[in-house]
Amino acid sequence: MAECVQVDSEVGARGMSLRVHNQCDVDVRCELRWSVRCEGDTTDTAARPMSLVVRLAPGHARDLLASGEACGERIWEIADDVWECKETR
Repeated sequence: MAECVQVDSEVGARGMSLRVHNQCDVDVRCELRWSVRCEGDTTDTAARPMSLVVRLAPGHARDLLASGEACGERIWEIADDVWECKETR
């Protein structure tokens, strides 16, 4: 399904903005996963895994936010981002 779903990202002040656009001829369900790392984290700091799920009809798009808010006022980084889409019936 990845060949007909477009995911564009842009870093902003509150996190990474993700625009998911279904260019397929079928309904899709997409799962987006990432980790948030904060300034001052050590190798012992537990991962902060995050995820969002979106369902889109053909030709539709959604804007989502991979947020860095888990870090509070510290500098944050969105890492290990992956996405996968599958046809829904």
